Amino acid sequence: MVTQLENLGPTDAAWLLRPTRSMTWAQAKQFIALVTLMCAAIGGSFAYFGLWMVMPFCGIEALAVALAFYLVLRDGERRELVRIEGEKLVIETGNRELEQRHEFNCLWVRVNLSRSRYRHHPTRLFVGTHGRAVELGRFLTDGERDSLSRSLINALKKNR
Repeated sequence: MVTQLENLGPTDAAWLLRPTRSMTWAQAKQFIALVTLMCAAIGGSFAYFGLWMVMPFCGIEALAVALAFYLVLRDGERRELVRIEGEKLVIETGNRELEQRHEFNCLWVRVNLSRSRYRHHPTRLFVGTHGRAVELGRFLTDGERDSLSRSLINALKKNR
């Protein structure tokens, strides 16, 4: 999901990139609890009939679902902030908090939306200069990457 930030200076622009998430952590915990209860009910009914060896596998299944949801939701907290500040293009990336910072001169920066050599593979958006580049929006759809590349190119042209 690309969000263009407003209320910046006349030559400044900013975009916040983050993955589209269909579920919050609270909703995921409710779903995990429901799956765990269903597994416990199924395992308990089998244990009632003497098939107690089903119970450990029900627990393993519930743990696997919880781990999968945790990993997916943690990955969904990635953020990328792209800003044009005067003569600099600043890209900050990270999970929850912005941890890495890349700076490029706006006069030399190049925006490259490259198509894959293979059919049905996603495009890749690179921003960089002088042999140094950063890939933006790996988690975006092709349409969002295309729109972002056009917005970046237009903002950079205004800034020159």
